[in-house]
Amino acid sequence: MFVAIRDVFLTPKYGFRGVVDGLKELSLRHIELHVDRNMNSIIGNVADEKSLTKAKEFLNSNNIEICAILLDNDFARDADSEIKYVVKGCKVAYELNCDVVRINAFMKIIHSFTMKDYVNRTAEYVKRCLNLTREYNISLAMENHGYIANDREFIREVISKVSSERFGLTLDTGNFYWYGYPLSELYDIYREFAPHVKHAHIKNYIVEDKYKNEKRLGLGIGRIQGAPIYEGDIDIKRVAKILHKVGYNHDLTLEDESLYRFDNNLWNEIIRKDINHLKNILSLI
Repeated sequence: MFVAIRDVFLTPKYGFRGVVDGLKELSLRHIELHVDRNMNSIIGNVADEKSLTKAKEFLNSNNIEICAILLDNDFARDADSEIKYVVKGCKVAYELNCDVVRINAFMKIIHSFTMKDYVNRTAEYVKRCLNLTREYNISLAMENHGYIANDREFIREVISKVSSERFGLTLDTGNFYWYGYPLSELYDIYREFAPHVKHAHIKNYIVEDKYKNEKRLGLGIGRIQGAPIYEGDIDIKRVAKILHKVGYNHDLTLEDESLYRFDNNLWNEIIRKDINHLKNILSLI
């Protein structure tokens, strides 16, 4: 395994001059690259062959690798358009020598849908994406993200219905806790889905003591808040060991969503501490 970081953190907002300088300062090589619907990214537009060639030259000349492409798709929107977006993202991944594309399932609630509907539609759309991207041999990694795709049974059913080696998960370590699963149940969830993990977002949270090991229904004010990786309730070293045990050998990508709690003058320091914490964890596994 190796440590990576979301590209958004390598910007002046977070105390870094840019991707190249930020990675050098953190002694990292890998970023998760966000590509929006217009094919824009932090390293430029990647919509056509000319722009992709320019992006490849930038990455190669600066010894930077892409651990995953992050897309903003939402299957609650127009399915055909979302599938086209995912297919474009897979082409970008292929051209930039990246083998994983992080996708969403349904990010909006459709009140007429049952959970079975969400499962069936997600599996259908993922299969269409996989069929249209066979030439690229890129894995699609669905994140446990939002109010639908954090449901444990939903994930089980989608994995079962898609049943492809090219489909798996972006495991977000914090989102199951955010969703309301008790701390005591999280590690069972990680163990269950570890064999399917293709990519990982590492974040942490703190929940009030009396709620830590209760199933929380909804996001009660003050019951949960983001935490630096090294301070939260979730034992990230334990999660890394679970992944290591099943042979996971890809990224641990930092996604610290606690920074809003701190003065922005501290953000850079917290990110550095997060990265060092993850490196120390990997050195002990």
